[in-house]
Amino acid sequence: MRNETIKEIVYQLGADICGIANVDKFRNAPKGFHPQDIFSGSKSVIVFAKQFPKGTFLSQSYAPYTMARNQLIQEIDILALNLSLIIEKNGFLAVPIPSSEPYEYWDSKEKHGRGILSLKHSAQLAGVGIIGKNTLLVNEKYGNRLWLGGVITNADLESDLPAKKICPQKCTICIDSCPQKALNGITIDQKKCREICFTSTEGGGWMITCNLCRTKCPFAKI
Repeated sequence: MRNETIKEIVYQLGADICGIANVDKFRNAPKGFHPQDIFSGSKSVIVFAKQFPKGTFLSQSYAPYTMARNQLIQEIDILALNLSLIIEKNGFLAVPIPSSEPYEYWDSKEKHGRGILSLKHSAQLAGVGIIGKNTLLVNEKYGNRLWLGGVITNADLESDLPAKKICPQKCTICIDSCPQKALNGITIDQKKCREICFTSTEGGGWMITCNLCRTKCPFAKI
């Protein structure tokens, strides 16, 4: 299959953006989190995303953002599944990557989880965007309003060109805005973040009650 064919399918399935990285670009991936640690025959990683509505970043309530996030998880996972099936109908193998939980790696002491493949780093390698100081992927068109998904395949595809670095070097808005001081410009302290990020409501269910690292970013509402 060709890159153009893959991307056409991805967009038809509802994605807003798509990029491709050959596994050769993952040489610095941590042990156990390389695409070939998941599927030994993998040759390429296809990364795609759908955007949050701009209004969810402007709402005074966290409920719309929480709903959008939960729905995007479902839609991106369904997209990954359908793309995998289409790739396999074309004679290749494909492995859909969960866009959120479950975590196979979980440090209970530090409340730190890792997906089986870092979709943010994969997206950066695939030219979809650059990881900002808030540890979110930042895209020139969509800012940080993207929820990512991915598929690993044994189809040998060409890598897309890297994205432009658009996170300003001297900007520290996300770092300064974090009430937990969980950001240092390189990584995030998940334990500190989780202490206030997810809360239960008396009426039942849960809600994301802090997303300042996303909403305060100058690229949040592009």
